[in-house]
Amino acid sequence: MCMSDLLTKHLHDWLTKHYKPNADGYLFINSKGKPFKSENVVRSGVHRAMAKLGIETPKGTHVGIHCFRHGVTSELLESGTPIHVVTRFMRHADSNVILEHYAHIVGDAERVASEKFSQRIGQNITQLESDSELESTSSVKTA
Repeated sequence: MCMSDLLTKHLHDWLTKHYKPNADGYLFINSKGKPFKSENVVRSGVHRAMAKLGIETPKGTHVGIHCFRHGVTSELLESGTPIHVVTRFMRHADSNVILEHYAHIVGDAERVASEKFSQRIGQNITQLESDSELESTSSVKTA
């Protein structure tokens, strides 16, 4: 998977300062040298961060590690990343999985793309009209 230069730099800096080699090759380990349990990460990290930021969720709403996956997928699609690229990033075998779960976002992206395209056409028409007005004005002056 491709990483941006900025992300590569942050990861390198983190590895230099915090990485502890371990037999299993994990990047992030707890004080006992074991990987963090996802429920502990959510409880101690995500929920605490949400509380500090004042983010409240309705009672019964589950916030887990998988939410990050949905968030990344949504951001990629909303920013106009092509479906086949999102599919590879999310390691899905088939783009239909993305399309089935995120059709509403793809629909919004299509609407935005259509609006942008319409604006470009409008700008081009305005430019063409302006150019033809200049041509007709200049032909009147030379006649």
